[in-house]
Amino acid sequence: MPADLISLDEASWRLEKSGISGRALAELLVTSERLLLGLLPGNELPASLDLSRVTSFHAEPENAVIAGNIRWTEVKLDWRELRLAFERRGRRVSWWFACDITPAFLERTRQPGPRSRFMGNWRPTGQMFPAPAAPQPARRARPEWFADAVFTGPIPPSGQPPRGKRGPKSGKRENTAAAIHKDLKDSVPRRQRTSRANWPPTRGITRAPC
Repeated sequence: MPADLISLDEASWRLEKSGISGRALAELLVTSERLLLGLLPGNELPASLDLSRVTSFHAEPENAVIAGNIRWTEVKLDWRELRLAFERRGRRVSWWFACDITPAFLERTRQPGPRSRFMGNWRPTGQMFPAPAAPQPARRARPEWFADAVFTGPIPPSGQPPRGKRGPKSGKRENTAAAIHKDLKDSVPRRQRTSRANWPPTRGITRAPC
C-alpha cells in the first residue's frame, strides 16, 4: 500500500463534502480490494484489512472500524486509490486539494516572512506556502454520516464463506471424521481384550508329563 495515507476521519470529511454517504463507503470497502490499513488489538504494526469474508462492517469516528466483530484502530487509507475505486463504480468524488485554499489560507500567504520583518521589509513576500499555523483539530464527518457507514448481510459480498467456516459441507466432513475417530477408539480395546484372552497360546502345544 502506498505511503501517502490519510486518516479515516479525514477521508470521511472529504467524502461528506462530496455528497457521498457513509453507507456508500461501507459498501465500497467490503466489495473492493484491500483499501484500509489498521491496528489489531494488542498489535504494534499495522496490517491491511481483508474484508472479503465479513458479513458486518461499521466505520466509527476517531479512525476505527468494526469488521466481523473485530475492532481495528488507527485506520488509514490511500485517498487516491479510494477516489479511483469510487470512479470505477460511477461515483465522482468532487473534493480535491484546491478546496483547502480558503480565505484564511490566502491571508497567511500574504504575510511577510520572519526574515523580511527583521530586515524592516513589511511587504508581502509572495511566498507560495503559508506561514506555520496553529494545529487544527482533526476533521471528520458528522456523527450522522458515521451512523450510516454500516454494512450487514447474510453472506459476504465476495460470495466466499466467512472465516472459520469451510462451506455448507463442512459439517458433514466433521461428522464423518468424528465417526471414524470413534470407531478406531472403540476397536482398539476389543483387540487388546481378545489378545489377552488367548494368551498364552495352547493350540499345538503338548505339555510334558510331570
